[in-house]
Amino acid sequence: MTQAPPADGAGAAAAPTDALTSAPADALTPASVEATTPAESPAAVAESADSAESAAPAGAEATTVLGTPAADVIDAVLGDTASAVRAVRETRPAVVAHTQGVYAALLDGPATAAIGRDRVVAAAVAVAELAGAPRLAAHYAALGSVPAEGDPVLAAVLRHAARVTTAPASITRADIDALAAVGLSERDIVTVAQLIGFVHFQVRLLAGLELIGAEHE
Repeated sequence: MTQAPPADGAGAAAAPTDALTSAPADALTPASVEATTPAESPAAVAESADSAESAAPAGAEATTVLGTPAADVIDAVLGDTASAVRAVRETRPAVVAHTQGVYAALLDGPATAAIGRDRVVAAAVAVAELAGAPRLAAHYAALGSVPAEGDPVLAAVLRHAARVTTAPASITRADIDALAAVGLSERDIVTVAQLIGFVHFQVRLLAGLELIGAEHE
């Protein structure tokens, strides 16, 4: 079964099969995860935040990554702009907590461990770069080592991430089968899809917050 996103949704994180509609409880993602263009209006960010706040799973609380308290990734990537938008972010505390919780779950959860954390980090780097978010890409790149060359699983994941990011309407069942062919389970494929979608969500959120921050300069 294939459900390709509309042609005008370029950059959207697609969920093309039944497998992507039954996410495991421990691989969390906001329901508002979408693709992004770098220029996102403040109003769109607020709408996205409302959706995330109402729909994010209750278990997606701010947590730890690799056993240490996780610094807020959005603040970290925003850098100097973080202080300019802190008041805005504090009006949506659940969004802040859930966004950070999803980030931690995708980096350090059991579903991610099954794929390999370095592969997940590499995919996040690739998606952020393709989506035009170099600072987010640099953040992810600093989290893990570069996987060994010649890894067929990594190659398949990166191909899929690039295709979903740049040409989501072209995704077919064959793309999912290509992931399964390198040994990824249905659960793994769901996790890959959630990761791609979540990074796009971060890109969109960061773009909007940067616009809001610029208005306060």
